[in-house]
Amino acid sequence: MPDQPKPKPQRAVHPRTASGQARKARTRAAIIEAAIPVFARHGPDIPVIDDFVKAAGISRGTFYNYFQTTRELLEAAMACISDELIETIIPAVADEPNPVIRFATAARLFYRKARLDPVFRAFFNSVSGVGSLAMQRAHADMVEAIDQGLVKVRDIELADAIAFGVMVFALRASDVEASGQERTREVVRAMLNALGVAPELIDQALKVPLPPVVPSSQV
Repeated sequence: MPDQPKPKPQRAVHPRTASGQARKARTRAAIIEAAIPVFARHGPDIPVIDDFVKAAGISRGTFYNYFQTTRELLEAAMACISDELIETIIPAVADEPNPVIRFATAARLFYRKARLDPVFRAFFNSVSGVGSLAMQRAHADMVEAIDQGLVKVRDIELADAIAFGVMVFALRASDVEASGQERTREVVRAMLNALGVAPELIDQALKVPLPPVVPSSQV
């Protein structure tokens, strides 16, 4: 049997290279962090690159090292503020076999975050979205729920529009912050009712206990 070729040893990253990469990552994160309240105040279309340059305290050249357009920055900000939350929600629903209960629990956690975090709420209010990962996960649950006959709305595009539309407009309500946990349940109940979920399944979904609030940015 011929000798197996030995794998080539991986080159160690030079300390200067590692330091430079870490510095770039910090700068990119700082630009995104500074951009989130700008988008929250003005929405996705009004701000220009100079607004983000000023907010982050950087030069235009530095901005262009990381982002070519404000739309590219918006997508990065959306991923930062929403996708990180969804990554914390996924384990909370991973063991739930019922797609409606998974969807409802994730929606309750998303709305709870918006209720407790004014910047998060203002950002998604302004951009009228919930983030790509949130949409992907909810869409997958909705497809499964339709396949199992758990919702009456059979058109997946219409089901998505109902779910995301209710959430987006609910975040625009003036009393989100003061409305408490009952408001969270009522928003999700409205979604499930509009999708034609059976009342007993709605009640079951809304009785699922949520993980405790984490006293940090990831609520």
